[in-house]
Amino acid sequence: MRNRNIDLSLTPIEPITRQINTRSTSFKVERKQFPLVPCETMTIYKSQGGTYEKVVANLKKGMTRSELYIACSRATKASGLYLIGGFVPPKPPESNDAVAMMFKTMRNERMIKFALEFSEESQGKRFDVIFHNVQSLNKHFLDIKSDKTFLSASMISLVETWTKPDDSLEIEGFKVIHRRDCNDIRKPFGQITYLKNYL
Repeated sequence: MRNRNIDLSLTPIEPITRQINTRSTSFKVERKQFPLVPCETMTIYKSQGGTYEKVVANLKKGMTRSELYIACSRATKASGLYLIGGFVPPKPPESNDAVAMMFKTMRNERMIKFALEFSEESQGKRFDVIFHNVQSLNKHFLDIKSDKTFLSASMISLVETWTKPDDSLEIEGFKVIHRRDCNDIRKPFGQITYLKNYL
C-alpha cells in the first residue's frame, strides 16, 4: 500500500474471482465480486426491546401503527433517528378494532378501581400481583428481598431474570411456583414467579 501511495488507515478490498464448472454443460462461468456487506439490518420485530444510538427506519407503504411505533422508538434520541421514504401516518383504528373496543369498555364500565394506596398499608383482604421486568434478578435480588411493596404482594412475577438453574433465589415467606432459566449463557430471558407461602 505504501508503494502505491495509499493511506494506511484504509482497508484494501480485492476482487474475488470464482470459476464455476458444471457437469451438464461445456461452458465455464467466471464471477468477479467484491466482498462487501452493504449494511447491518434487522426486522422491526427483531429490534423490539432494544435501544440504539442511531436507527434508520425504512418506512414502507402500509406500515401498521404498532410497527411504526416499534421502529421509531428504538432510537435513544430523536437526532439519532433517520427515516427513509415518505412518512404516511397509519390509518386510525377501525371502530370494531379489539383494542379500541376494550378502551371504550374500560372508559364506560370502569371495572378497575383507581386508588392511591400502598399495598403494605392496606387493611382489606386483597390479592396483589407485582409484575416487573427486572433485567437481571441477580443484580437486583437484594433490592427486591428488602422492598416492602414487593414483600407485601401475594404474588411476584419477574421477567428477564437472566438466571441460570443453579442460582439460589429464595425469598423468605414465598415459594417459587414457576421458574424458567437461561440454559447456557445469561441473556435477556427468564421468568420466575413467587407466591406467598400461606396461599
